[in-house]
Amino acid sequence: MIYTFTLNPALDKQLSVPEIRFNDVLIAENIQLDFGGKGFNVSRMLAELEEPSIALGFLGGQTGKTMQEGLSKQGFELLALPIAGETRTNITVVSSTGEKHIKINEKGPTVTENELQLVFDFIAKNAKAGTLWVLAGSLPPGLDFRVYQKMSEQIKVLGGNVVLDTSGKALEAALQAKPKLVKPNLFELSQLTDREIRTLIEIKQNPQILAATGAEFVAISAGEQGALLSNGERIVICQAPKIQEANPIGAGDAMVAGLTYALYHKLELEETLKLGVACGTAAAMQSGTKMPKRELVEELRQQVQCF
Repeated sequence: MIYTFTLNPALDKQLSVPEIRFNDVLIAENIQLDFGGKGFNVSRMLAELEEPSIALGFLGGQTGKTMQEGLSKQGFELLALPIAGETRTNITVVSSTGEKHIKINEKGPTVTENELQLVFDFIAKNAKAGTLWVLAGSLPPGLDFRVYQKMSEQIKVLGGNVVLDTSGKALEAALQAKPKLVKPNLFELSQLTDREIRTLIEIKQNPQILAATGAEFVAISAGEQGALLSNGERIVICQAPKIQEANPIGAGDAMVAGLTYALYHKLELEETLKLGVACGTAAAMQSGTKMPKRELVEELRQQVQCF
């Protein structure tokens, strides 16, 4: 079974405007609500790939109730972990052409130690060999930045594996638990290695760079440069086909879902990255944070070029 955690979920509200202008009143032509958070997005993409998952997340207040109602219809099993605080709302303003956007994220509610214990209790009951756990996204205010590390250590002791997609101190700490897969960007990898890394080719020519992560698999998405995946022995770089981008928000989560699916089913390295790139590319073609249909993913997967 695949499990996804979203410790700091959000109600995503997208406003489409003719153009983005500052110091002016903008009238939204379209409003779209999505029930977001990186872990939930991964489960939504997995559902489109017809892969079952159980998504866990802290949900509280009226916004939490709205999200719970909406997420229960998204094609995956939802386990809402109740909290006293109000689930956050994120706002995205997108130009009608999709070329520009502004995203504003709330910090989110404070999670107490008693509420957090629900996470570790669930892991204790369900982590075992053959399970894959996606730990993704930011942490709610007040939580120790080592929480993903502690979760990962508990999961691994019980025989499960971890896919990690976070940033900052939470990323650095969680890498100490040596996840199955980690997905930093070039800036984060530069911070981890104390050297400036600008291109994927540079990594392919110096594969020892990736050893700093301690992960079995390392995936890096770098926009027009493409995406890279390493298993410690080989490095593959893939290029996505040209598309008309609608909204890049959520594309990275879709890529993580594709990679997770491929790892869970033990696909070859190149096929794993192809699927991840196809999922991310297809998601960028959708409005809001909507996840693409499997048919579009498969169509794009066949167009992904690797070297």
